[in-house]
Formats: sequence, structure tokens, C-alpha cells
Amino acid sequence: MYVYLLLAISLSMLTTAAVLFFLMKKKIAFYTRLEKSFDIIVEGLSKLDPEAPEEEFFQNILDIAMKVVPEANKGSVSRITEEGDWIFVASKGHTVDLFGRKFPARYLFRAGKEPVEVNFLEYDNGFLPDEMWDFFKKTLRGTRMSLVVGLFAGDEFLGNIALDSPREHFSDLSKKVLKSLGNLASTYLLLKNTLKREQYLQRVLKTIFTLLLLFRKQISIEDFLNEALQKILESTHYFVGGAVFRENEVISSVALEEIPQMILKSKEGTGKIETIEEGGKYYVIVHLEVEELPSYSIIFTSKTSVEPSFLGVLNTFAEITTIYIKEHQLHQKYREIALRDTLTGAYTRHYFNEWIYSHMAWLRRNQKTSVLVIFDLDGLKMINDTYGHLMGDKTLKEFVRILKETVRESDPIFRYGGDEFLLVLVDSKKENTPFTINRLRKNLRKINLPFEVDFSVGYEEIDGFIPIEKALARADDLLYRDKFRKRGENK
Repeated sequence: MYVYLLLAISLSMLTTAAVLFFLMKKKIAFYTRLEKSFDIIVEGLSKLDPEAPEEEFFQNILDIAMKVVPEANKGSVSRITEEGDWIFVASKGHTVDLFGRKFPARYLFRAGKEPVEVNFLEYDNGFLPDEMWDFFKKTLRGTRMSLVVGLFAGDEFLGNIALDSPREHFSDLSKKVLKSLGNLASTYLLLKNTLKREQYLQRVLKTIFTLLLLFRKQISIEDFLNEALQKILESTHYFVGGAVFRENEVISSVALEEIPQMILKSKEGTGKIETIEEGGKYYVIVHLEVEELPSYSIIFTSKTSVEPSFLGVLNTFAEITTIYIKEHQLHQKYREIALRDTLTGAYTRHYFNEWIYSHMAWLRRNQKTSVLVIFDLDGLKMINDTYGHLMGDKTLKEFVRILKETVRESDPIFRYGGDEFLLVLVDSKKENTPFTINRLRKNLRKINLPFEVDFSVGYEEIDGFIPIEKALARADDLLYRDKFRKRGENK
């Protein structure tokens, strides 16, 4: 009876684990595609020339949109002219060239900042004059659904990006990506409209988009904000110094020896941008608030008051940076999940194959050595046969937990096989390894299990020059010698 009950529980747990694994795999795939789409968007925007004609800008935006929304086979960008007309400023994939076509603005569909699906063949029918309707029927031939997002300069509606598809619906991923592209394009237009008379427009725009490209390198948030401080100080004549804060801690500062106490207290405000005058100096505080993360802020100091138009630029910078911090954190979170063994929490063998070569390069550059240690748990099959697989799983988890407590946080642990684990003692010598092994055995005796947990082990020193395959083979050979020695002693 108990055997059947345990079997039913085990099958239930396996089913749950399989479902969770499938859902996690699906989420990781979603965010991987999302990251690639953002890479395309940021790379495309960073190459834009602020002084180029608007037609070139809109065509580039449409090209980017077509790349990141796979359902679309044609698209267009339309905008409102100063005379009040509706004009197509970019077109791609249509049998009829839409570029330069003008129509009365009252017939323009005005999308918002959230992408919306529209069946224009139904929407426009009976709404447009006959001649316009005949024209759009030709351009929409083969289209079953369009995805439209508005372009804005602040709150001012400028036009639409419209993507047409032969499919009935667009995916949630495509909607999310087009929304981000619409927001960034709107930001670009706002910057251009508010700063078009400023001589340093190009430097400011290039600086912001260059900073966004840093996220593709997966640098830390602190490193990104330090770079942001430097670049913005270089690109504008307003500011003479600044500092980056995490909570109340200064991460870095440039030409800023002392910050008044009232400025530090004001960092707790809720607005993205704050301006404060104190002691003849002007301070601008850029707040970067993201849930589940420490609050960050950048404080700039100026000898003169800052024009509202430039505060708008900083507000845009804060919004964009906050978006990318969120995406960066999501990427790190799901990357960490993908690189961890779900049972033990150790890193996966796949990650070892990726990590070890960068570590070998680090050893060569710094003329250091590390020690590669291979563990094989003794008698795991007997534990599974005697006590069941749940107890076997618990043994593996307990072994990794004790191993983590025994070594330094900087020494990574990898699950290399079913009951095999790899440990890399970073910046260590071979002669120090027996002390670590003995300490591990002593700590394992503290585990509250109905049997003793022991292991066979082999290790080899690596210096970055000897191929890792040779070091692994040597450590593996020593492990099996240790295993056979134990079998001989137990006979």
C-alpha cells in the first residue's frame, strides 16, 4: 500500500516538475526573442543621424519595425503636416507606392501609445469617400489585420506606424516590441523638436543612444550609471559635476566634493526629475525607481538654472534608462534560472563549458592558477534503491548545500552529471586542496540523514595554458583511482 502511495506521489511530483520546466522554458524563449528584438531596435536607433531629413528617419523606423514584427509583410508611417494634412512619409511592401500621398487629416486613424489591432477593410468601409476607399482597398489587398501604434512628441500626436499582416492576429511579443519602438521613436522626435535650435543636439542624442547600447554588453547597473554620468557631463555645457547614488551611498562622483544635506534628503522624492537651488548652485536629481531593486539616482550640479527643454531630455533619459534596467534585470533573472540545475541549485554543465574558457583567459592574463575538483557521490544508486529516489534527490541537494558552505562564494559549483559535481577553487594551489576536501568531509557528517554521505574525488591545477580537456581527464582519472581504492578497502 505504502509503495503505491509513494509511487503516486513521485509521479505527481514528476508531472509538476515537467509542467514547471515547460513553462520556464517558454518564458526563457520569450525573453530571449524579446532581447534580440530590443538589440535590433537599439542598434537601429543608435545609427540615426539627428540632422538627416525626417523622411529618412521615418523610413528607418519602418525598416526596424518590419524586422522586429515577423507577422508583417508590409507597412507604412503617416503623420500630420503643419498644414493639417495626413501624409504618408514611409512605405514598404505595398503594390502601390504610398510615399507622399496626402489626404484630409479628419480621415486619419489616430492610434495611442499602446499598439492596437485594426481591420482597416472593415473600419474604413463606409467611412472614407469612394475614391479614397477604392485606393485603400488596393493597398490593403491580402491584409487581414494591421497593428498600429501612435507617434508623439510629448502629448502631441504626430502620426502612426502601421504594420499589415495576412494573419488574423499579432503576437503579444510583437505588440510589446512595437510599443517599445513607438515610445523610443516618439522620444527621438520629442528630443529633436525641443532641442532643434541647440548646437549640442547631436551630441546629446548620440550620448543617450550610446548609453543604451551598453546594455547589450550586460554590464552591471552601477557600471552603466557611472558611464551615464560621465557621458552626460561630456555632452552638455550645463553641468559641472555630478554623482551616482544607490540609496544613500555614493557609487561614484565627478567634480563634486560635497552635497548639501537637504539634497540628500530630497532623493526620496517620487518625481523622476527634481531641481533644487542651494548656496548659489543648482542641483538636478534624476530618480531611477524600479521595483525589487535598490533606488538609484544621479545628481548633477550646475552654476546656472537649467532650461525646461533640457529637463525634458533628462526626464526622457530617466524613462528610457528605467525601461532598460527592468529589461536588464529580467534578462539576468531568466539567464540565472537557465544556468542553474533545478534540483541542486548548482550551475549546469552547459554553463561550465561557457564559463571555463573565459576563466582560463583570466588565469593567463593574471598569471594565476585555480584547481579543478571532480566529486562523485558514493553509493547513490544504493540510496535510491534502498530509500527511494526522493531520498536520493535530497542527498544531492544536501551535498551541494554543504559544499557551498564549505568553499568561498567565488568558487563556482557545477553539476557535471547525475551524481558528479565540478568545483573550481579560484586563485588557489593544488597543495591547498586536501584541506578543503577534509573540511567538506567533516561538514558532511553533520547532515541529518539515515546514512553517511561520502564521495570519491580527483583534482588538477589549471593555469590557462594546459588545455582544459587534459586537466579534466587528469582529474577524472584520479577520481576513478580513488573510487577503485575504496572498493579494494571495502572488500
